[in-house]
Amino acid sequence: MRDRIQAALQSTETIRRARDFVVGSGLRRLPSALRRKLFYGQSHFCPVCESDLRGFLVLNRDFLHWCPMCWSLQRHRLVWRFLHSSIIDIAGRRRRMLHIAPEPGFADKLRRMPNLDYLSADLYARDAMVRMDVCDIQYPDASFDLVYCSHVLEHVPDDRRALREFRRVLSVGGEAILLVPQRHGETIEDPALTDPVERERRFGQHDHVRIYGDDFALRIEAAGFRAREYVTADLSSPAESTRMGIDPDRIYHCIAA
Repeated sequence: MRDRIQAALQSTETIRRARDFVVGSGLRRLPSALRRKLFYGQSHFCPVCESDLRGFLVLNRDFLHWCPMCWSLQRHRLVWRFLHSSIIDIAGRRRRMLHIAPEPGFADKLRRMPNLDYLSADLYARDAMVRMDVCDIQYPDASFDLVYCSHVLEHVPDDRRALREFRRVLSVGGEAILLVPQRHGETIEDPALTDPVERERRFGQHDHVRIYGDDFALRIEAAGFRAREYVTADLSSPAESTRMGIDPDRIYHCIAA
């Protein structure tokens, strides 16, 4: 938290970040029925909570568009589409699923699915079912059929070890769904960099240790996966993406070889 505050204070958007934090915190405390009335409309739709909305909230940073009902972001809404596509069909056959750093709106829904033996894990979050270091997963080989990990690996110093751990705990033919912040070009990282302000400038956030590039798939494959990249256009039309507040992004569907 201290690093986050330091980065915000030294940002050119300090006042706006403080204002948006107060606004967002206040809205979260409102009863869901009241929020639904305040933001009801026909222009937009959140596929995660299935809410009809007049718009999404732009809070903290210009590129973060929050659902006022379930607080999903663009990437969450994209992943929810992916999970319910024919590629994954999360409601289909029975699977043992490991969900890393569970998003609140996802975790409750996934945990209630009768076909999933569901486990959520995080190193810090109290709402996860177990505490877990992704570089040292406390489960035997082939314990899971599906691993979902979104926007976590950019925080992990030894991400290659984490990817190998994902492969180890997956059954042969098991699937991993991975998302990371990316840029075009090569991955940029600097293990010696610890200043939160400089990390935000170089990697996009105060607690990121790298910004991935187009070579991310090579790291996945080196860990023992076959990786296929899906983009937003593979999952929704431009009109659907606009209505659901989904930006261009990449999802890596990885099969344990």
